[in-house]
This record gives sequence, C-alpha cells and structure tokens, in this order.
Amino acid sequence: MGNSLPIAAAMNLYFLHILFSLLAADLPTMGKEKLVYGKDDVLFAKIEEQQSDTPFGSLLDAGTGMHSLRWIATLGDKGMTSFTAVTADTTMQKNVQDEAERLGVHEGNHIIVGNWFGNLDLPHDQYDTILADYLIGALDGFSPYRQEEMIQKLVSCLKPGGRLYIVGLEPIPDFVEGPANVICKVRQVRDACILLAGHRMYREYPIEWIQQQVEKIPKVVIKETTTFPILYRYNTIVRQLDVGRRKFPLFPKTNLAKAMKELVDELDEEALELTKDGPIKFGFDYVVSVQKTLLDESEISGQCE
Repeated sequence: MGNSLPIAAAMNLYFLHILFSLLAADLPTMGKEKLVYGKDDVLFAKIEEQQSDTPFGSLLDAGTGMHSLRWIATLGDKGMTSFTAVTADTTMQKNVQDEAERLGVHEGNHIIVGNWFGNLDLPHDQYDTILADYLIGALDGFSPYRQEEMIQKLVSCLKPGGRLYIVGLEPIPDFVEGPANVICKVRQVRDACILLAGHRMYREYPIEWIQQQVEKIPKVVIKETTTFPILYRYNTIVRQLDVGRRKFPLFPKTNLAKAMKELVDELDEEALELTKDGPIKFGFDYVVSVQKTLLDESEISGQCE
C-alpha cells in the first residue's frame, strides 16, 4: 500500500513519455498537412503548368503571405533551389517566419520585411522565378501611386530567361444586374469601413492594365494570360463583411459604427438568401505569365533596381 503512490507516479511518467514520443514522431509531418499543392489551387496549378519542366530555381515571392508560402514549400521537387519572401508588414513577416519553421523550409531561405519603394535588402541580385501574388492590388495599402513602377522593378530583379507570374483579381464594379450585385454592395461597404477606420484600401487592377504595363517594358514578352471564374459562396462573402466588422471599433463615432453594423448585417442576410441554392458566379482572378528574353551574353548578369 505504501508503494502504490510511487508506482502510480512512475506509470504516469511512463505514459507521458509514450505520449510525448508519439507527438514528437508526428511533429515533422504536422506542418506538412498545411502544404498547398498545385492540385489544391487552380492559380498555382496554372503556374506549375506554365513552368513545365523548367526548374523554379531561385524564387522571389514579391508580396508573400501564408497561402503562397505553403505552396512555395512544395516546390523543392520542382527544382526550386531557394526562396526569398518579401512583405511590408511586420506582423506578416513574423507569421510567415513561424510558418516556414513549422513547414521546415526556413533554413537557407529568407523572409524579409521591407517596402519595395523604401529600404529593401534582397539577398540575391536577380531571381529565376518571381511570384507577384495579388501584389499590385495590395500596393495601395503600402506604397500608393507607385503601381505603374512595380512591374518594371520586378522585371529588373528577374534573370534573363526567367519567368514572372502576376496574379490578380479583376476589379469588382459598382453595380451589376442580378444576384451578383450583392458582391458589389459588399465590396463598397467593406471599403467604406476600411476608410472610416483610417486605413488604406487595396486597389485591384484589370487584366488589360497589367498587359499594357508589361508591353511597355523592353525585352519581356507575355507568354500566356489565363482567367479563372470566381464562385462566391456565403462563407466567402461573409469573410469580406467580417473585414468591415473588425473596423467598427476604430470608427470616429459610435453611432456611425452602429449604423454601419445594421447595414452589414442586412447584407449578411441578403447574401445568405441569395446563395442558399448555390454559389454566385461572378468576376475572375487571373494569371499573367511574363518571360524576360535573353538577347546576348552581356545581359546574363544584372541587379534589381
């Protein structure tokens, strides 16, 4: 009887040891469950298809986020030798760094916080592949009025023969006929909430604008442009409304926040009703694939401007 407590304690320690051993065995694979493969995302699948058998080599994620990082982490089998991920947001930099460690891709790679039109110290002069994943649309939040300079800047960071993939969202108009108009209203209200909170909105650019900017740059060609229709489910729409809801505490007047909450809740109900029989098909995302040409040996070396 006097030995029962030590025995019980020893058994508890044993089972704890077994539990921690099992958890430790799973740790290398726990992060892998978050990986995003081309088969999981049509936009990344198109980029992999465009890349074909060409190795990704050194890759620059010019406006990184959790989703793009989880895809980049799968590219080791597709010839990626290293990656540099850039964000202008210090919180995002920490989140991406932590995620890279969980995914086991932090060693030998760089996750940098900086502004493309400020202080930005890249570890390489040029890259084989550059991903601009909704970067142009996000610029207005960090470097307003510099969008026309961005693609040229990215091209200067691209090795001759390398590929630049520009991913974007076709801007949502102010009004359309039919059920899809709820998407237009949600966009307007979300953006109004962002402005009333004293923050800057993102500003998406149409695919024609992207193409025109690329065509102005010498020694690059558009290899392919692909569009992907968007299906708006109720949860998709609510995520945009929730962006607005999170801004309410920052409004200058509580009565203004109260009135906006009523409007947001009404749109929530309308979206639920309009999507009860299925998603609303409206608008599209796009991928523009750009290649830098190699004209002579003098162009092999270069540097980001």
